[in-house]
Amino acid sequence: MVLGIILLVILLVVLFLYIMLFKEYSEVMANFETLLKVIETRDLLLMRILPEIKSKKIKAEMTELVDKRMSAKKQGNDALIKCDVDINKKLKPIYDEINKSQNPIVREEFRRVINLEKKLKVIRREYNTAVEKYNARITKNPKLFLKYLRMRPLNTYEFKNI
Repeated sequence: MVLGIILLVILLVVLFLYIMLFKEYSEVMANFETLLKVIETRDLLLMRILPEIKSKKIKAEMTELVDKRMSAKKQGNDALIKCDVDINKKLKPIYDEINKSQNPIVREEFRRVINLEKKLKVIRREYNTAVEKYNARITKNPKLFLKYLRMRPLNTYEFKNI
């Protein structure tokens, strides 16, 4: 009877800790879902702009990156984050090319891409903050969280120009 009560208390403590972490993990996932929706909107706009880009090299790179990002969605957060970073780095040459365009519709579409990138910058920061809180929590007691509950630290966005 006493052993049963001790096991129940231990189970309740572990469950409480897991729920506390689940709250932080759900915050990470909510930020990630928001991030994903905005990234998908940005990519859609980029694909609509691509026919106006004269450089075949830029068109091919961007098409490849967007396709890669779409397939990375199935591979998990880390792959998707890497693809988002790669696309973000390629926006400058597109911006330079679009500025040469006389088409006001294309210029407006790209302004929308720029506004989405500004929004993404904020969302990425919020995502990183949530991931850092989650990681700090699980690394405080690695034996419990990492070994027994099999929770793993998550990666953050790690570059300056985003």
